[in-house]
Amino acid sequence: MSSESARLVDEKALMRLREIGGLRLVSELIATFLRNAPVRVAEARQGLTSGDLEVVMRAGHSLKSSCSNVGAMNMRDLAADIERAAMDRLTDRLPDLVNRLAEAMEAVRPELESQRRVAAARPCVAVVEDNSDNRLLVRAMLEDAYEIDEYENGVEALQAFRERKPALILLDISLPVMDGGQVLAAIRADETLRALPVVALTAHAMAGDREKYLSAGFDEYVAKPIVDERVLISAIERLMRR
Repeated sequence: MSSESARLVDEKALMRLREIGGLRLVSELIATFLRNAPVRVAEARQGLTSGDLEVVMRAGHSLKSSCSNVGAMNMRDLAADIERAAMDRLTDRLPDLVNRLAEAMEAVRPELESQRRVAAARPCVAVVEDNSDNRLLVRAMLEDAYEIDEYENGVEALQAFRERKPALILLDISLPVMDGGQVLAAIRADETLRALPVVALTAHAMAGDREKYLSAGFDEYVAKPIVDERVLISAIERLMRR
């Protein structure tokens, strides 16, 4: 990502999209923008050539909104200028503005395409939990933003991690065969897995548990039942950004 292209995209706008609808919304909205914005630019050119300022104004108005959604702020400002110039019939200004809009579209395209690819390639979260109801609940909370791999016990999970390494692990403490602490110890002892962020999930929440599990080597702690999904999602996002 070049410093020039990065300045053309407002990361806060993309973060708002992610908060509203997850990575899937980011990916789909950027794809829609990249498909439709060149059409609106072409319409502005055609309207300018034919002298139809109503067409130019509508193209600018439509682009102003869609550019804001994906954080293409330079394009948004130019689209707003085009809309106002067309409304005020400032025909001497419009050719330069439309040309600059087309150039801004080409400048911002690589960064938006990169952002779309990143959003479409959803990170994998592994859920190691023997209770199928809990696995289903976690999947419902996370599957819009993440690929979910589910495991009923630690032995199965450890074997699978060496074949398909997740980006993050949600690890139940009370597991059959190996408990969560033993699974964590095996993860930290494995050179290929030890850096993975691991979140402790436990239904036996007591005062001091958070400190206990963090000192044991977990990266985060979430108590079950998960009443507020934002607690889990914010913990995952925080660890993903490290």
